[in-house]
Amino acid sequence: MNMSPKIEIWNVLHDGEITAIEGEKSTTVRIFVSIAYLRKRLQPLGDSFILTLIGLKRLEWHNFDGSVSSFREELDIGTPEILKTESESLPVTIETTMGSLILDFEDIRFHLDTGDEVSYATMRKVCEEYWEEWKQKAEKARRG
Repeated sequence: MNMSPKIEIWNVLHDGEITAIEGEKSTTVRIFVSIAYLRKRLQPLGDSFILTLIGLKRLEWHNFDGSVSSFREELDIGTPEILKTESESLPVTIETTMGSLILDFEDIRFHLDTGDEVSYATMRKVCEEYWEEWKQKAEKARRG
């Protein structure tokens, strides 16, 4: 199945930490995701990606106990790590180590932490290359 980049990006950025959010109460929000092992593969050097959600309709943070709170407040407590999404359409539910983030939006843009725009295809390719190399290293280590 071919997922939309709006949804699949959250699986591409698996293990990334959501470190900051800007514009939570507006229709355009920027989410900063620190994922150094992928980001360092792109020039210029950095450690994060910025996801700009345009036409934001919904941004909700759900704690494990079912309560809803401000995502910005959650970021004051800790840094949620992205685990996965099983969503197939919007709104997307992103499961993290601290709870779930529910997002609905019109469009998404991707930037490096340096401000340079990056395509979804490039981000996905870098992710696939990383995990393929990781798999090969693991197999080689098992063989001794």
